[in-house]
Amino acid sequence: MRRLTSPALPGIMLVIVIIWALIAVIFLTGILATANRIESRVNVINSALTPTAHKLTVLPILNNVASNANQIRDTATNLSPTIGRIGASAASIDESLKSVNNTVPSINKSAKEINSSVSKIHNNVTSIASTLGGQ
Repeated sequence: MRRLTSPALPGIMLVIVIIWALIAVIFLTGILATANRIESRVNVINSALTPTAHKLTVLPILNNVASNANQIRDTATNLSPTIGRIGASAASIDESLKSVNNTVPSINKSAKEINSSVSKIHNNVTSIASTLGGQ
């Protein structure tokens, strides 16, 4: 194997630099080609988005809706304990109503008996009135 000598070293370095430069040019050419493709795609995307850009006047309204939704969420969070108490009250009322419902049939029976007695009294009063009216 021959030893690299001083006179051969600059030539080898020149070849390495030239190869490096060619590789760099190839990479840069690829990057430029890719950039051109991206630029043409950006033009297509921009032309498709231009009609949509005019519809962006809705964004302030959507921001307002988002703000309102946040306020509703915050208010609903404060309502959770109240809803728990309402649920407990409703359960208590339900138990009371069940008790009342058990009592209603006997009240209804008593009301029918009273109604029957009133009807009999009415018939008696009508009979008495017709007897008195006939004298």
